[in-house]
Amino acid sequence: MDYRRCKVFHHCCSIKAECVMWSLIDRKMQLTLIVVLTVSVLLGLQSITELATGEPFSLFKLVSACVFLIGTLFVLIFNLTWRWLWRKLPLLNRAFFPDLNGVWVGELKSTWINPETGQSPGPIASRITIRQGLFDISIKQKTGESNSFSLKVIAEAEPSADRYRLWYSYSNRPKAEFAYRSADHDGIAWLEVNIGDDPDLLEGQYFTARRTTGDLSIRRHSDIK
Repeated sequence: MDYRRCKVFHHCCSIKAECVMWSLIDRKMQLTLIVVLTVSVLLGLQSITELATGEPFSLFKLVSACVFLIGTLFVLIFNLTWRWLWRKLPLLNRAFFPDLNGVWVGELKSTWINPETGQSPGPIASRITIRQGLFDISIKQKTGESNSFSLKVIAEAEPSADRYRLWYSYSNRPKAEFAYRSADHDGIAWLEVNIGDDPDLLEGQYFTARRTTGDLSIRRHSDIK
């Protein structure tokens, strides 16, 4: 991926952030769900208000109120239990998007050339924590010299190719002792998993605003609650 594509992705991220599962739904279906949910919410709230004030209401509004309450409860429960469902039905990992929650450890290899030595630094130990939900996701990375956190994350799934990727923009903050040679900066990165090959291995690349690049290779070390 070249820097032009990085800029395009960064522009898209600056406009909106998409939910992990929501972004994988067809646009036409998204619009349909938004319209149906909006109408249900409005009718449901109106019915609840009329019921609370003792005003007469129709059977249709009563049904709308029930749908609203049941739907809200379902979303809340599903958001709390989806990981359990994904473990019980592994096919969901392929059909939608895999559960990548966890602490991942590995290394990054930078292509940056030290002007003093004329060489690239060796592999840098890296620890990445991914917190994934149905409606949001965050990525944090720690190395011996800096910490970074995601700003926007977009999920991309290609089930037919067994390829699942997270694109994200991030902000990096070096530790004080290294600030003299490494300034704060932003960047773009992607991490990809092939479930059929190794569901606990993520590999990818990063691109920084300083026009440096590098490779990432991390393995799931532990789960998170």
